Amino acid sequence: MAKPPSPARDAKEAAIIAAARATFLAHGYDGASMDEIALAASVSKRTVYNRFRSKEELFAAAIEETCRAILPVDIAAIEASLPTDQFVREMAHAFLEGILAPEALALRRIAAFEAGRNPALGRSYLEHGPAFMAATFAPILERTAKREGIRIADVETAVYQLGALISEPLYTEVLLGAPPRDIKQAINDQIERGLDAFWRIYSR
Repeated sequence: MAKPPSPARDAKEAAIIAAARATFLAHGYDGASMDEIALAASVSKRTVYNRFRSKEELFAAAIEETCRAILPVDIAAIEASLPTDQFVREMAHAFLEGILAPEALALRRIAAFEAGRNPALGRSYLEHGPAFMAATFAPILERTAKREGIRIADVETAVYQLGALISEPLYTEVLLGAPPRDIKQAINDQIERGLDAFWRIYSR
């Protein structure tokens, strides 16, 4: 699937975010400096601060851009062109394969490590990572459930439940360095079990 463009990002801002993400991945949050990010983006330090007020804000932007890259470009067009069950599987695969990507896992590890001593950074990760993804997928789930005649009272909670069912325990195993031998098959199995459980719960 193609990936969505960043909203209203000019080339310079996109370059700064890409440089920041690479720097965070290479050196961690504490080890990354605004000077190094500016150098990697081929801009001045003042230009970086004109776009982003702090390193924390840059980290949040890096998280959100990583999440946006998980999503297809035109979800509505894909939704309209596929049967419901196939569309749901496509979205589930995009989500799970995206969060299992090495870069996404590395940023999650950085955020988890830093959150103990910098709670604001942890909250920023939640806002621009899981909460951003939940807000994106909630209307999709609501439309899908409505087409299937299924009533979901709390769509936001249901999105988090669905995310957990189609990702765990596989996500935690990979995050902590214990991936299965056949990751592709494990992803397929995790998604099938998760979707089956989710629809059984909400079809009662």
